[in-house]
Amino acid sequence: MTSFYELYRKFPKADCGYCGNASCVTALRKYFMGKFSLDECLYFKKQIYNKGDFTEKPTRKASPFPPGIRYISPCPSDSSMVTAEVSLNSSPDQIDYFDFITAEKIFGYNYGVMKISPTLGIARFEVDGKAVMAFSDGRVLVRRALDKKDAFWQLRTSIRRLWAAVN
Repeated sequence: MTSFYELYRKFPKADCGYCGNASCVTALRKYFMGKFSLDECLYFKKQIYNKGDFTEKPTRKASPFPPGIRYISPCPSDSSMVTAEVSLNSSPDQIDYFDFITAEKIFGYNYGVMKISPTLGIARFEVDGKAVMAFSDGRVLVRRALDKKDAFWQLRTSIRRLWAAVN
């Protein structure tokens, strides 16, 4: 079982744009969706990298939950606050819902408290004292929201913040 992140670690990561893609992450994703040929990449043309290392398509963790609101319940750390989780819809041709390699490049240094693990497929950040966790399978969890309305506000704004990392 190979993850996209493991395959990306073997990829050039030059982001030179020679192939016409904005980044090597984009090129690799397009390759696995059948929309890009590795022959277009300078590093594969010059045989610096071997195409044989990229024949196995990465496995995708399917979300075990249908799209929608999973739950809204009292927060475990403070019963006066709430925790909410939603599961987002993803199409079958996507590798994962959120691309945390891109998220780390874009957001890694811009947030005060943001931790991203592409290997685990988890991003955790804090906004206005609320803890938000996003998972590569499309689930988003908000903890320490003041009420249901605040939980949905945080979910909506968090998904917008991560929008650049959606496949």
